[in-house]
Amino acid sequence: MAKRIEADDAKQGRQGYPVLAILTVSLGLAALAWLAVEFYAQLISNGM
Repeated sequence: MAKRIEADDAKQGRQGYPVLAILTVSLGLAALAWLAVEFYAQLISNGM
């Protein structure tokens, strides 16, 4: 007979604040990088 494992013990990882914080910070950094590229593209198109 197979060993029975409780649902809480079978979970692969935790969810919560640390995961949300990492996702939020990485999304913010991606947005900043996008804005920097847009600003640089405007400088190039205007001939500096």
